[in-house]
Amino acid sequence: MVKKIFFLVLVLGASSSSDAQQRISAVASASSTPAPTASRADTVQAIHHIFSKHRTGGWIWTAIGSAFALRITSVAANSNATADGFSSTTAGTLVGVGLFGGVPAGIGIGKLTRFSKTKEEQVVALYEKSKILPPYVVQRLKPKYFSH
Repeated sequence: MVKKIFFLVLVLGASSSSDAQQRISAVASASSTPAPTASRADTVQAIHHIFSKHRTGGWIWTAIGSAFALRITSVAANSNATADGFSSTTAGTLVGVGLFGGVPAGIGIGKLTRFSKTKEEQVVALYEKSKILPPYVVQRLKPKYFSH
């Protein structure tokens, strides 16, 4: 039995390493071909799209975190240990609110702050002035955001 498992792991490991080598060679050949250059208007449009998408995600994360926090708080406040078999402690409620409400809300607020309209205007102005983009914008630029 151990020999069969070892053989299976060996075969899967060998196939995944050859697959990885094929991917690396495909990426290398793709990077050697010249990439089409985007115009200034295309890049500005892509910046607007990225910021809009991340702001929407920020609102969604914040709403989900807030909904969880409100739900956990209301369930804890209305629970009756004798009626439904559920009892809550203040510490448990705080941990639940912090974990299931605070973490998603914090992620959302972070996105809303980082991708605000003001930051978007600053990034576009910087790009228009000097053709420089902040690293957090450059790493999010993808071909799908540019018009064809």
